[in-house]
Amino acid sequence: MTDADRSPATAVAADPWRRFMGATYECILLFGVLWFADYLFSALTRFQGEPGTLRFASQVFLGLVLALYFAGFWARGRRTVPMKTLGLQLLDGQGRPLTTSRALARFAAALGSILLGLGLGHEVHPALYLLLLVPYGWCFFDRDRRALYDVVAGTRLVHLPVAPAPRRKAAISR
Repeated sequence: MTDADRSPATAVAADPWRRFMGATYECILLFGVLWFADYLFSALTRFQGEPGTLRFASQVFLGLVLALYFAGFWARGRRTVPMKTLGLQLLDGQGRPLTTSRALARFAAALGSILLGLGLGHEVHPALYLLLLVPYGWCFFDRDRRALYDVVAGTRLVHLPVAPAPRRKAAISR
């Protein structure tokens, strides 16, 4: 496999199954990131989980941690560990790496779709929790296999085959 085979110009859209695997792997890692961030916030503010301004501040803090995590990894061609493992790369509409503002726009669109589904499911009717599947389900119908938040942000997730690890020569023992 040559470097040309792994270039963004020749990349194909990530299939829905690879997207799902990446999101699942990302959730596992984010559990640790958010747990540590929440522990840090609770230790510094002595927050015990009661309703009030500290609960809102905790939620805003965790949202900022998520925004920094994703925008930091998505911008300028960087990738999260699950993206590297699965050979995924985020690009803009012209095939270039994302800018920080476009990465934040993608994060905001994804977070907005999640909050909308959660809010409507909680406040209107529990069946509306199914709206959480709409952004992901969009990639089954989009010809470029983009999720709804990719369409909104003008991004696309592509699959770049992972380069095989170089073989080491076996040591000859005497």
